[in-house]
Amino acid sequence: MKNEELRITSTVSIENKNTSNLYISEVKGDVVKYINRRDSVYYLKKSLTKLGKVQHSAIMNISKTDPADLATEIPSGFEFYESPRDGQVFFRKIPVYNISDIEIAIVDAAMKTNEDVDSYILERRANEIVVFVTNKPDISYFPVYIRIDNIYKHCIYEDVMKFEKDKKTYIAQRFCYRSSFNDWIYLEESNDLKYLAEKYCDYIEKESFYELF
Repeated sequence: MKNEELRITSTVSIENKNTSNLYISEVKGDVVKYINRRDSVYYLKKSLTKLGKVQHSAIMNISKTDPADLATEIPSGFEFYESPRDGQVFFRKIPVYNISDIEIAIVDAAMKTNEDVDSYILERRANEIVVFVTNKPDISYFPVYIRIDNIYKHCIYEDVMKFEKDKKTYIAQRFCYRSSFNDWIYLEESNDLKYLAEKYCDYIEKESFYELF
């Protein structure tokens, strides 16, 4: 059985066997910080554009940054965004989401039944739920200072399946990694997301996944 741990932020939900931390943006000592899944700390830096407008960016190295340039609050309408693939963090305007928490939960429930998947991330996009997966890696490829129980934090996740929402219809698609065709493949559409998620999430990390067309 999986050691189930679900992480949810404004954009991403993660089922990760070996992660116990909740990563959120926070304010400590009057400075905004964001800690990603790899435990890397990002700060919010203010700077001026050529037109004199204030812009914000996520940075890690603050050794050469004036403390006065570090933001003490998150501007309204903006958020930290953590890439599901590698945990890299950006600061961006909050997108308009047409995907609800209930729809995320439906796909998450379907993924939990797939015992072939070691760890996965669900990303909420404007009109899509994208499934990223990684399997238990070979620990010999990781530096000795990375604890075995933290390996999943440092893995690369690949997007393998998505459910696109078009009004009241959902479209299931899988990613094709053929050298001649690196793109999404249409599988099926339905007004029942639960049906699609339960049917197709079970194929992930199985040989039969590559037979889906």
